[in-house]
Order: sequence, then C-alpha cells, then structure tokens
Amino acid sequence: MLFPKGGWEQDESKIEAASRETLEEAGVRGTVECELGRWNFKSKTRDTYYEGFMFPLLVEEQLDFWPEKNARQRIWMTVQEAREVCQHWWMKDALDRFVNRLTSPEQPAEEQAGPCSIS
Repeated sequence: MLFPKGGWEQDESKIEAASRETLEEAGVRGTVECELGRWNFKSKTRDTYYEGFMFPLLVEEQLDFWPEKNARQRIWMTVQEAREVCQHWWMKDALDRFVNRLTSPEQPAEEQAGPCSIS
C-alpha cells in the first residue's frame, strides 16, 4: 500500500503537484489541505535520498477512469487498516500526524484541516 507520490514540475507548487499526483495515481480530485510534514527517505532503485512532503486531500470527486488506472488499484480503507499495510515508516508517520491533527483538541480549528495558501 502506497499513498500517491511523485515529484513536482518547475512550473507548479508542491500543492499543485500533490493534486496532480492524486489524480494521476488514484483517480481522485479534491482540496489539498495543509502539509503534514517533510521526510527524507532512500530510493529503492537508486542509491540516493529524496525529500518528501505529505498532504491530506479532502476527496470531492472519484473518477472511473484515470491515467494510471491500469497500473494501480484504488482501495478505500480505515485508518487502522492503512496503518497496518503501510510499506514505509514515513507514510505511517504522516498518517499518525493526520490523525493527531484531526483529533487534537489543543489545535486551533483552522489548523486541523482545510485548504492552505499556495505559495
């Protein structure tokens, strides 16, 4: 199990890239919410490290056909199911941060969820 991921183009922001990647890989559209964090991880195919940013997406549309439909399977699951099958520690950490954001009573409501400004 993987969350949609990929690089961003020079002419787009990280938020725009996150939106594009979810459309290409999972066939969903929606509102990209505030960044969960930044992680460094090693490539499985190259001897190099990458910097990754994770964003939650409030799904507003689920497409029947999308660019990578034949290469990927979209599956909806509970948070617990997702955490159990996450392949990477940093994806589990991002999932935990998202759950904490939604359940933390100390955090101001505007920081719990919602769109972020594109910079």
